[in-house]
Amino acid sequence: MKKKLTSNLWLKIVSVVVAFLFWLVIINITDPTTSKTFTDIPVQILNENVITSANQVYEIEDGDTVHVTVKGKRSFVETLTENDFTATADLSELSKVNAVSIDVRLNKESPSSVDVDWNNAVLKVNLEKRVTKKFKVEVAYEGDLSENYVLGEMVAKPNIVEVSCGESKFKKIDHVGVVVSLNGESEDFESEYSPILYDANGDALDDTNVTFSNDAIRVSTEVLETKEIPVYVTTTGRPAEGYRLVQTDYKPESVRVSGTKEALSKEVSIKIPIHIDGEKKDIEKEIMLTDYLPAGLTLVGDTETVSVRCDIEKDGQRVLSLTSADIAVRNLPQNYTMNFEPESEKYSVELLGEDAVLADVNIADLGAYVDLTGLTDGSHTLELKFSLPMGIRVKNKIKVKVHMNRQGGETATATPGNTAEPSMDE
Repeated sequence: MKKKLTSNLWLKIVSVVVAFLFWLVIINITDPTTSKTFTDIPVQILNENVITSANQVYEIEDGDTVHVTVKGKRSFVETLTENDFTATADLSELSKVNAVSIDVRLNKESPSSVDVDWNNAVLKVNLEKRVTKKFKVEVAYEGDLSENYVLGEMVAKPNIVEVSCGESKFKKIDHVGVVVSLNGESEDFESEYSPILYDANGDALDDTNVTFSNDAIRVSTEVLETKEIPVYVTTTGRPAEGYRLVQTDYKPESVRVSGTKEALSKEVSIKIPIHIDGEKKDIEKEIMLTDYLPAGLTLVGDTETVSVRCDIEKDGQRVLSLTSADIAVRNLPQNYTMNFEPESEKYSVELLGEDAVLADVNIADLGAYVDLTGLTDGSHTLELKFSLPMGIRVKNKIKVKVHMNRQGGETATATPGNTAEPSMDE
């Protein structure tokens, strides 16, 4: 029996070795060894307080991410993701050249050996002195409110924040701001926003290794209703003698304003006076609307002025001649008769106005008349009056002499006190 066992020992050993090799071949065929590279695995910083306690800040120059290559069985390697690795750099081990080795750990257990290689990557940093300064918070916005609503006052609390960062980054900071998001609001609202660093061009700066005294800024936003109101431009006074105002044009004829509901509930308008006293030339002006804006209202949009033009032209002239037969008599007292002195007198009427209108005027259009109200016996000197067409004026004052006779009585000579007060209709 013993002989049988020993005589086949080498054969048995060879069989076991062959079986093992065959098993390895099978395993490597069905689950071969493979490698896989994972890129941009973020490096976690440890013991930052070593830097901050020295009143310094650091900026990562290189090594904020690391590439890791894993070699092992395919069945295991294929299950791995970037999240299965932890990469760290301990700043307490920072060298004199401001570099520290990166350590990578595989967080997942493997049933077989695994080789993890990150090519001895290092993290390099730049150290700077920490600078601290206070900045006013500037509020901006993005988005839109509901139609016919505009932004009122936006108040940040706190409105001043303290910023701490490295010297190089500090030199780039122009201001600190927050951006309010608008989403069709139609009433006042409040919300919190993160502070943002901006350079002089209005571009946002990276806030890595920057600390703020307040990480959240609360902004109260006022939302105001708007309304379209009319603009009126009126002229006061009159141009110089012999000149006339032809027309007044202005733009815009209405503007949009904002305000409280109480202010907008009233019937409001913008009224602008233009003084044309003694003017002989056209008037062109840009007038600030805010100077005439009713209390409690604010202009909406880019329109700040109203453009006004007053066209002033020199009057055309025409002379018409009329006689006493062309003059109507008004308010002749009862029991009186009246005669012009002399009956054949002619009167020259100098008319002013637009040439086209003057050309169509005749004597009958002048409506010449005398008013005898309150007159008694005797001679009286009166000013001739007119009922003129629109746009026509009489340049000269015309005096006429009349004689009043009371029927059945004696004639009395009028004294200067009996002369009617001169007047002229234009």
